[in-house]
Amino acid sequence: MFAVKLIASRKFELIDKPAPQIETAPPNSILIKTRRATICGSDVAYYLGVTPAFAPDSFPAHECVGDVIASNSPHFKIGEAVMAQPHLFQGLAEFYLARDSHAVHIPNDGDWKKWIMCQPLGTVLWAMRKIGALFHQQVVVLGQGAIGLFATQMCANLGARTIVAIDPLQNRLDISARVGATHTIAQTDESLFDSVAKIVGDAGADLVIEAVGHQTETINSAIRLVKHSGAILALGVDDQDVYPIRYHDLFRKNARLIPSVIATDMPKDFALALQYIQNGRVSVDGFATHEFPFARVQDAFELFREKREGVLKVMINYDQ
Repeated sequence: MFAVKLIASRKFELIDKPAPQIETAPPNSILIKTRRATICGSDVAYYLGVTPAFAPDSFPAHECVGDVIASNSPHFKIGEAVMAQPHLFQGLAEFYLARDSHAVHIPNDGDWKKWIMCQPLGTVLWAMRKIGALFHQQVVVLGQGAIGLFATQMCANLGARTIVAIDPLQNRLDISARVGATHTIAQTDESLFDSVAKIVGDAGADLVIEAVGHQTETINSAIRLVKHSGAILALGVDDQDVYPIRYHDLFRKNARLIPSVIATDMPKDFALALQYIQNGRVSVDGFATHEFPFARVQDAFELFREKREGVLKVMINYDQ
């Protein structure tokens, strides 16, 4: 099968390798023919070699959809369409294995760019379950990439009365306003704090969601923006082991700092994500802004890394 291997920082290699076999797979596995994958911020961290978990000779990508071609699970049959997270992030390949507990049935209608969003939305749903209801609360969301936009929508679904979406890219803020943000701010300099205070008050926000990652400044901005006894939900992907944060301010505010990564209760989170998308309570319209054939994976990662051309989500097409 064809696959793309990360052999060094920012360097992929197109290779031919043996396809995984269901006969040697763990119990309750499914073998999937990949149809589409989308690039996540964590994939870019691997691509750049900046994550502490970076490993060369790997095949990143974990947001994948496709068709079941073999199964030793009683819950999935050949020919069914699935959104499934691969074993060990092996998504940049023609075929991949997944545990049945890491998969959800999706409509077999070929609308891959819609149903693939169950994976990142599932990650946000897991994070929001740590927070609970937000009735009448005020929320600030730093970053309006796909994760930030899903967080914005879930805050609206959970009852927040004020949702301030912050991002330097206006095309993302336009989507924010459409899907649930009550206010949008394009500022990222010191004046940002005054602008937010005019909306939520000088005391700060009940909840601040950090959905940028890779930057010490955004965590510290979240600490400045949160109110006393409020909460900070950290969703952004890290790129270093140690972050210098304003601990005294966090301590003085008696605020909670809650990290969250990946959907941990995958069957529940992915199934719930599918329901939210199907019933229209979460919109994914316009999220997949760019599509590349599999042979141009390197170009796809570079576009996503540089945030050019109004990019939001980049999709890899395995059928081209």
